[in-house]
Amino acid sequence: MKLCSRSLAVFIIFSLALSACTLKPYSERPIRPIWLQQNVHESWQLSHRNFIGFPVPTAFSVCHDLSCRSVTDTQLSDREWHQVSTLFDQNIDDALTERKQIQQAVALLESIVGAKVGTSHDLAQNKLRGSRIGQLDCIDEATNTSVYLRMLENQALLRWHRVGPRTSRGIFIGRAPHNTATIVELDTGNRYAVDAWYFDNGELPAIVPLQSWKQGWQPESAEK
Repeated sequence: MKLCSRSLAVFIIFSLALSACTLKPYSERPIRPIWLQQNVHESWQLSHRNFIGFPVPTAFSVCHDLSCRSVTDTQLSDREWHQVSTLFDQNIDDALTERKQIQQAVALLESIVGAKVGTSHDLAQNKLRGSRIGQLDCIDEATNTSVYLRMLENQALLRWHRVGPRTSRGIFIGRAPHNTATIVELDTGNRYAVDAWYFDNGELPAIVPLQSWKQGWQPESAEK
């Protein structure tokens, strides 16, 4: 797998910070980008960059241009949010169906937001069209997907899941580092990766058991 970040050392430090214990549940903690700074001056600049930690459809932030090098504040119109919310209108009675609805919602949100912030042509993984502008790596994808999931949760659209914190794999087992957003099934406590990095903008993200994802899951392995 390709590296989806440019600085392994900084990534490890931030990953440890993400996993630090906290008394607040994840739903009450602000979403923060993963900053991969190169020097002290850049660290100060990035730490003072505004990011809406408690997103709502009328005001939220997204990362882009690889590893949250750019942050854009945006919003959805009532019509756009209605498009998203109607995906959850069915009276479903199982978590599997809701995970499929979550896939559709994240893909739709990516499409809508992409047209607003210039990421409509984001390619799968770390492919580039000659410039990082408008491209998303796994840090961007994990952050933005967490923003979308948090909005779904806060608008009471999720009945069978809650949103979990971002997590990573590969750092301590010799594999390339990789990040993902997560959800937790309420009835079982099973945790799932919600990984949009493997796909072009607006395509359905993968939702797979986190244990399998941690062991190196990739779309190619799922097809075998």
